[in-house]
Amino acid sequence: MKEEAHTRMKTMKPHFKTFPHFHALSRALLAAIAVFALSTAQLTAGDQKSVPVSILNKLDDQLVLVVKKSRGETTLEPDVYKFGGRVLVEIQGSISSGLVDQITSLGGQLVNGWGTATTFRAWIPFAQVETLAGRADIRFISPARPSITHRIRH
Repeated sequence: MKEEAHTRMKTMKPHFKTFPHFHALSRALLAAIAVFALSTAQLTAGDQKSVPVSILNKLDDQLVLVVKKSRGETTLEPDVYKFGGRVLVEIQGSISSGLVDQITSLGGQLVNGWGTATTFRAWIPFAQVETLAGRADIRFISPARPSITHRIRH
């Protein structure tokens, strides 16, 4: 009885020799998995290179779309107030003459009469939003909505 059980166990072992293509198929499968993993890693790395995380953290989602649209990376239309290739933004940061000079040199324009020492509005060219967000003295940039003031005359 013991010998029967022992022989039965031997016959239950898989015989790779009976599947001559097993090794070739397993190698091909492993190669395909490796190629898939590398291509996924490259796509992820490419997305991170597209807009750095330090800049993404300073931009509103709609302005991220503005940056990607200016690069041709998306066809989605951002929901922002735009005119003549520029977007109206509200900037939270420390206003300084250096910042004002850079906004002007990038083709932007400050909105006069609006803002405080830490929050102000400006018209910025689409392609320059990312450059501006890269400054250390800027905390956050969001799309601004134009405000209209009505005066009541007596």
